Amino acid sequence: MWIMSNVVKEVLELKEFISTFILCLIVCWVATFFFVGLIINNIWAIVIIVAFLLAVLITAFMNQQSRIEELERKMEKSLNNKQD
Repeated sequence: MWIMSNVVKEVLELKEFISTFILCLIVCWVATFFFVGLIINNIWAIVIIVAFLLAVLITAFMNQQSRIEELERKMEKSLNNKQD
């Protein structure tokens, strides 16, 4: 059961990453279209790399935030148990 819950958690994290990556890809594409579409020859490779890096950074920060919130809940629960 523990292994199954970890697999589900990993799949959900992967879905978050993919959605973030696609969003970054769209934002980069729009920016490229409006600003530098005609200047650089191999623009799609650059857009995909930049979108991938942005998605990695955003996903890492989002996971960090959820871990901090989980740690805060655990500490709060621990402090409440100590006071009782």
